[in-house]
Amino acid sequence: MSLYFEYRENPGKPELVLLHGWGMGSDVWGEFADHLAKSFSLTLIDLPGLGRSTDFPSPYTTEAVIQSLLPIVPEKASWLGWSMGGQIAISFGARYPEKIEKLITVASNPCFVQRADWSCAMEEVTHQQFEQSLTVNIPKTLTRFAMLQTQGADLGRETLKMLKTLLAGIQHQAPVESLGLLREDVRYALSGLKVPVLQLFGEKDLLVPQAAAAQCAKLTGKSSIIYSGAGHLPFFSHMDEVLDDVTAFLSGKVT
Repeated sequence: MSLYFEYRENPGKPELVLLHGWGMGSDVWGEFADHLAKSFSLTLIDLPGLGRSTDFPSPYTTEAVIQSLLPIVPEKASWLGWSMGGQIAISFGARYPEKIEKLITVASNPCFVQRADWSCAMEEVTHQQFEQSLTVNIPKTLTRFAMLQTQGADLGRETLKMLKTLLAGIQHQAPVESLGLLREDVRYALSGLKVPVLQLFGEKDLLVPQAAAAQCAKLTGKSSIIYSGAGHLPFFSHMDEVLDDVTAFLSGKVT
């Protein structure tokens, strides 16, 4: 399987892999990635069937996605995953801990859809509506998803405008298939990670409730960071703060 990826080499600097979330491609990192590239050698990947990666596995499973990433990612690197990308990074870290130095998740939930023992997630009916809507009108569903990511958050209008601009230039090949990953539960994998973990959340995120931060902290034994006023894209609305926290964690200044 061939995936689109971009490698921004910065000789002598640590390796960092960036994984985007559902409905987007690696372009979503934008200026945030530009800043990171000053301190790291970046590998930016479009996940299977999303963005510019036209190939995708069938069935579309986390294990299949992990195997598609293996030929691309550095032998040893830190990983930063946003939303579904964070979920995949957790699974990769559990499967190949020797390949990951440190792991950061942003606005990510190890269990995106509510379960009897995990209420801090998207309601089942909401997820079903997305699934059904995708079979009828993909562009409309993606726009609605973008609105949910920004509604009521700081810089909401600016963030939504950015997302709509990106969506206008994307022709996803597997939006329905990839959405199924959000039904997976990686809580056990998260709690068992052998690498340092940092989890970042948005106070006003409608897709990953703030309550998930406390529950995730219980799983990892590490405190999470919640950005006041941030929605689902704190790396856009609160870029400077997120950059500071990410850089400090990866450089070893904080643990």
